[in-house]
Amino acid sequence: MKLKEITDKIDCEIIGDNAAEIADISYDSRNIKKGGGVLFAAIPGEHVDGHAFIKAAADNGAAAVLAQRPTEGIEIPQVIVKDIRAALSRISDIFYGEPSASLVMVGVTGTNGKTTTTYLLESIFREAGFNPGVIGTINYRYNGSTFAAPHTTPQSPELHKILKEMLEAGVTHCIMEVSSHSLEQKRVEDVRFRAGVFTNLTHDHLDYHRTMEEYFRCKSILFRHLKESGGKSVINIDDEWGRILKKDFPLSITFSLRQGGDIYPEEYALLQGSTEAIISVPTGAVKVSSNLVGEYNLHNILSAVGISYALGIGNEAIGRGISALKRVPGRLEKIESNGPKVIRAYVDYAHTDDALQRALEALNRIAKGRIITVFGCGGNRDRLKRPKMGAISARLSDITIVTSDNPRDEEPLEIIKEIEAGIKVEKLSDGLEGARGYLVIPDRTEAIRTAVNIARNGDTILVAGKGHEDYQIIKGRKYHFDDFEVLNEAIKELCPPKDAAGAV
Repeated sequence: MKLKEITDKIDCEIIGDNAAEIADISYDSRNIKKGGGVLFAAIPGEHVDGHAFIKAAADNGAAAVLAQRPTEGIEIPQVIVKDIRAALSRISDIFYGEPSASLVMVGVTGTNGKTTTTYLLESIFREAGFNPGVIGTINYRYNGSTFAAPHTTPQSPELHKILKEMLEAGVTHCIMEVSSHSLEQKRVEDVRFRAGVFTNLTHDHLDYHRTMEEYFRCKSILFRHLKESGGKSVINIDDEWGRILKKDFPLSITFSLRQGGDIYPEEYALLQGSTEAIISVPTGAVKVSSNLVGEYNLHNILSAVGISYALGIGNEAIGRGISALKRVPGRLEKIESNGPKVIRAYVDYAHTDDALQRALEALNRIAKGRIITVFGCGGNRDRLKRPKMGAISARLSDITIVTSDNPRDEEPLEIIKEIEAGIKVEKLSDGLEGARGYLVIPDRTEAIRTAVNIARNGDTILVAGKGHEDYQIIKGRKYHFDDFEVLNEAIKELCPPKDAAGAV
């Protein structure tokens, strides 16, 4: 594509010749090679400004540069714009042929529940006869292929490239987790959403957004886009921020656990291994039988029902789709021992105070013995939630084991101290005595193994914070670490099954 074909469609100033051939778009000067026809976008980042790498990009062979101010001493064409993120979004959309216009795009935003909602919608869309693709926290996937997800919502060049590939592969519906960062950074500015859902808003990402009001403002951008394009908005009005959002967008479809929402459960039962419900929608009722457990997962089910209803999918297909989903990676994923010591253990992504509370409340409904919780908090992230998570775990667990998560550049013991500040129960020596309390075990493997070792017959273990993640980040390096793997191995070793003769 000629640079002129792009620049003719955006508001910009051209320095140099705009006849260059553009074959790719990149915002990383290290990925540029001579003859590659790359348009380099000088994005101002959180830590570094892409304008500092313009000369390096030119030296590496960039065909042109997109920037907010001119750079002297380079010979390649410069496209100067007022808002580089908005321009990059529009250019990416143009370059890849505006793929979102030919897909049914669904945006899922909120603090918690996004991933589970996308899995539910993917299953429902399949049952309705569509070919869905997903862009989310765990991975990007379509047509049986799965790709690693470096970001919940990709930067706009990668995003529109993925959408084009999905479209060419026959995908009809794309379900996307839309992060607050991506909305604020205009990564999805030119995605044509047909529907979007707000799951909830709780304390998270305040290291970036600073205030809950700013966090909410970023989330609400999706619904402004939907209003402008005539798309459908679905909102959880059990959430206080959802009720504010509903006032701003009064034509939205609402859902609630109680009557008062457009969509709500007429009756439901939260069982040990399932959720059963009859959900009222304006077109009748949806019978739900799901492997997902807990009240918060019923909210996730209502999210998916709301979007499906908004898109005109029939009630039977909705019910079948929900029933067909057997698991969501790292979301209350269960491992159960089958030896003389029977324990149930769960791995969950809960890494905020609200998410941890929801997971523990769900387990308290079904647990028969003690609840042992293993968790930590990530480094270089919102510190205010650390004591809150400590308080919640101590209140809703019999034993809390505070450990390391992704410490990043912080010292694990310093993070643990901030978690301990919220814990108001006794610090234990070994966790074997009957008292409620907590232990500090910084090594995450040791912490998980200790939980399994001290668990009694009938106890429940929750390992929270990392969920589907298969790594730990320590001092800038990424190491393989998978909670599910470590927990599964510990249960096999420490809770061995009986042999055929009944011996251990």
